[in-house]
Amino acid sequence: MVTVHSLAVGILILTSSSIESVNAFIPAGRHPAKQINPRSPSFIATHHHQSLINPSQSKLSASLFDDFEDFEPSSDTSSSPSSDDQEGIYASLRARQDSISSSDSDDIIFSYNDDDEILSNWKTGVCVSAIRLKLSDWVRRIAVDTYPLAVCGSAKGNIYLADLDRAEELDCITSVHEAQIDDDEDVTEAMKKLYGKYDGGGVIAIAILNDIVVSAGREGGLHVFKIDGEEESYYKGSRGGSASNTKLNLKSEGKIWCLDSTLVTSLAFDDIGMLWTAGYDGFIRAFEYDDKETPLAMQREPVYELDLGSEVLSISVNNEIGCGVAATAGGAVVLFSTEDGEIMAEWKPFGRGVGKRKREYARSAIIVQNDEESTTAEGEERAAIWSVFCGGSEGSVYQKRLNIDSLGYVSDTKPFLNDDSLRGRARPSHSGTIMTLCSPSPGIFLSGSQDSTVRVWNCSYYKKTKSANPIVQDDDDEEEAHYDDIGGVDRRPECLYALTGYKCWHGSLISDGKKLVTDGCDDTIVVHDFSGDDDNNEGFLFEDDDDMDDDFSL
Repeated sequence: MVTVHSLAVGILILTSSSIESVNAFIPAGRHPAKQINPRSPSFIATHHHQSLINPSQSKLSASLFDDFEDFEPSSDTSSSPSSDDQEGIYASLRARQDSISSSDSDDIIFSYNDDDEILSNWKTGVCVSAIRLKLSDWVRRIAVDTYPLAVCGSAKGNIYLADLDRAEELDCITSVHEAQIDDDEDVTEAMKKLYGKYDGGGVIAIAILNDIVVSAGREGGLHVFKIDGEEESYYKGSRGGSASNTKLNLKSEGKIWCLDSTLVTSLAFDDIGMLWTAGYDGFIRAFEYDDKETPLAMQREPVYELDLGSEVLSISVNNEIGCGVAATAGGAVVLFSTEDGEIMAEWKPFGRGVGKRKREYARSAIIVQNDEESTTAEGEERAAIWSVFCGGSEGSVYQKRLNIDSLGYVSDTKPFLNDDSLRGRARPSHSGTIMTLCSPSPGIFLSGSQDSTVRVWNCSYYKKTKSANPIVQDDDDEEEAHYDDIGGVDRRPECLYALTGYKCWHGSLISDGKKLVTDGCDDTIVVHDFSGDDDNNEGFLFEDDDDMDDDFSL
């Protein structure tokens, strides 16, 4: 029998006036915001933890607490998965792999969900949160393609395969990557640029598509794995009967040798056959992952090689508009085409201001759909809006609007639009490096930072705007007020709330539109479920004042 450990994650509502101002705290589960006194030094509480036995049938119990380190695992983790569950996952992987070369389907694994209730849940912080996996190692990077199957890289350099629905580790290949490298100055400098003061060791990047898994570590190079299955027999019944099921496992396929001397910092699969790799040597390279004659581990050179001129720290691709975006240590955000492997444009949001804003560089970047094409009640046609969002090494979030042509693609001649309503960084800024970004739905994006929070932002271009927006004060506004005083209409993203309880080791955010899979909680993977399904485990809040006596900190 599998035990899933429950929790409730703090949701901090941030006002437009200050990062320190708090007016509500919403618990996990479907409950209205509980009003609290923001001046009170202790307004969170309870460190109760309850177990969920058989998550498909039982209700998830949750209680408020301010840190995941209080979680105590149950010892009941010895059960094996059911035959139907394992064979279903394995069959799904094989079916999707076989369909790649024979179908032109536009299906994507993580599709946007337009359901009004789910979107409302994202905007208001209504979710059920649970620890869905606990390892005997620190989780450093996570990748998910078809939920609930996930892969993760650890601080010891191990690669894990897991079923998040069953809260079960399916397989582990140990010591794939080095945990630490202390005697190489180049590696030390690279880790400082990637993680600052918070290098947790082990795996740097990991990605999964269908049954292909790739991972990179600080020793350089890129490892390739296959998710395989083998028949397993077991006794069934009291009369000596037997049955069999398919057990999923990881099988090493080798390395991409042309990357052996390259420190690979980030990985992304597109849906047209390419694996994109970001290198600390300043290059983006693309390899064919669905080449039947020459598998990834046998390829000797990339299909595309793009020279960005500065260390590449992060890369992501958007299949819908056929573009990718990369964040560089030189401060530039580079837009490139995934269809022809060419650089399209460069954007430099950093380098202005003084102090830490002057030395800030691009740490993460993503392409987000702000709004879908629509018609208003008055009959006004509204075009789809797309933007590039960038997270900085000092916690800034910037947005640059993309110029989309009549066919729905980024313009070749002028990829970016100058839009004064988006000028200036979004407020409030994070107080730590923004390690990861994701977008579960049009108009919503998330930022995960080393300040131990995940912020949820409303980035709809057509949302209700503010005129003559006053400057939002923080620690360095006085020094850069000349840059941030945009005046007029302000269409910058609005921070709705922050998910709290994480550690500074945060590195992964993955969403399919309904669920959010996160690391940053030591040896656990935490899943927030925004679907609102009644049969998908409900959380509840302990509201007794006697229980609310522990400190909460952002």
